[in-house]
Amino acid sequence: MINSIRAIYFLFHVGLGCVFAFLVPYLSAEGFSDSQISAIFFLGSLCGAIGVPLLWGYLSDRIGKPQLIIKILTLGTLIGSIPLLFLNNYWPFLTSYFVYSFFSIGIMGILDAIASTLAKDKGLDFGRLRLFAPAGWFFGSVVMGAYLEYFDRSWNDPAVIIGMVTSFALMFLASLFLKKTTLEKQERTKVKDVLKLLNNKRLLIFFVMSFINFIALAAYMGNYSQLIKSSGHGALVVSLAFAVGTISEVIFMLFFNKLKAWIGLHWIIISSILVSIVRWLVVANTESAWILVGMQILHSEIGLFTLACVSFITDSVPKKVVVTAQTLFYTLTYGMGLFIGGRMMGSIGDTSRNGYVNMFLISAGIHVIPLFLAFYNQYVSKKVKTSMVPASEKS
Repeated sequence: MINSIRAIYFLFHVGLGCVFAFLVPYLSAEGFSDSQISAIFFLGSLCGAIGVPLLWGYLSDRIGKPQLIIKILTLGTLIGSIPLLFLNNYWPFLTSYFVYSFFSIGIMGILDAIASTLAKDKGLDFGRLRLFAPAGWFFGSVVMGAYLEYFDRSWNDPAVIIGMVTSFALMFLASLFLKKTTLEKQERTKVKDVLKLLNNKRLLIFFVMSFINFIALAAYMGNYSQLIKSSGHGALVVSLAFAVGTISEVIFMLFFNKLKAWIGLHWIIISSILVSIVRWLVVANTESAWILVGMQILHSEIGLFTLACVSFITDSVPKKVVVTAQTLFYTLTYGMGLFIGGRMMGSIGDTSRNGYVNMFLISAGIHVIPLFLAFYNQYVSKKVKTSMVPASEKS
C-alpha cells in the first residue's frame, strides 16, 4: 500500500515534469500559435477553478471508495494523454488535453487524503511519503532535458509525449495495488456534511487564507523563469534555479514530521508565508544569477505550506468528509487561487523586467492578508483547545 502511494506520487510528477517543462516548446515547434498554446494550458486551470477536484472528492466520499476513484482518475489521465502521441492539429489536441486535465486535476487531493490519513492512523511520516512528488518532477524534467540536450533533439521530439504517456501508464498500474483504507469504513457522506465544513469558523478562515495565499503564489508559479530571463540570464540559470528548488523541497519534506513536532502546523504555515514575503522582496530587487538561484533554497516553503495544510485538514475534519475537504483545498488553491492569481499577474506584467518585478512586489503585499489570517486562525484554534479543557485541569 505504502509503496503504491509513493509510486503514484513519483510517476504522476514524472509526467507533470515533462508536461510543464517541455510541452509549451513542443507545441510551439509543432506550429501551434501562442494563443492556441495558452488555450490548451488554460483548460487545466479552468478545470481546477470550476471545482472539478471537489467533484471527484465528493464522489469519493459519497461512495466511500477513494482507492477506486484514484484508479478511475489515473486511467482517465492515461486515456487522455495517449492520443497526444498522434495529434498535431489544434482542435483534436485541445479535446484530448481536456480529457487529460479533467481526470488528472483530481488525483492529488484524493491521494493526499489517502496518504495523510494512512500516516495518521499508522504513525508514519507524511512528509516522507509526499517527497516522492517533487522527486518525480525533478527526475522527469531533468532526464527529459538531458536527453534532448545530449542527443541534440528538436523541441518537438516524440520523446516528450512518450515520456509523459509512459509515466502515466506506470502510474495506472501502480494504482491497481492500492488497498482499502480506514476512509472506506465511514458512513456515506451527504451534502449537509459538506456544508458543515463551511460552518466551522476555523476551517472557513483556513480555506480563505489558503485561497488568498495561492493568489499571491501565482506570480512565482507562472513567471519566475520569465523574471530570470528578463534579468539577462539564459536557460542554464533557469534550469539550475528549479533544480535547487526541487532538491530543497525534497530535503525539507524529509524532516516534516520533526518540524511539525517542534513548532506545530500553525507555525509551519505562518513561517511559510513569511518566507514567501521575504523571498519575493529579495528576487524583485536583484538581477544576480547567484541570488536568483540561491533563493530557491527557500522554495521548500510552498511544499511545506501544502503539507501543513493537508495535515491540518486531516486532523480537523471527520473521516467521512476528509477527501471532500482535501479536494476543496485543492480547488481553492491550485485551482481557483492560481487561476485568479494568474489572470491578475498577467494583467500586471509585461515583457520588461519592471513588469515582472512589479508582479513579485505586489505578491509580497498580498501575502500579508493570509499571514494575518494564519495568525488569527492560530488564536482561534488555541481558544477552541482551551475551551475543551475540563475546569478541574484549568485550575
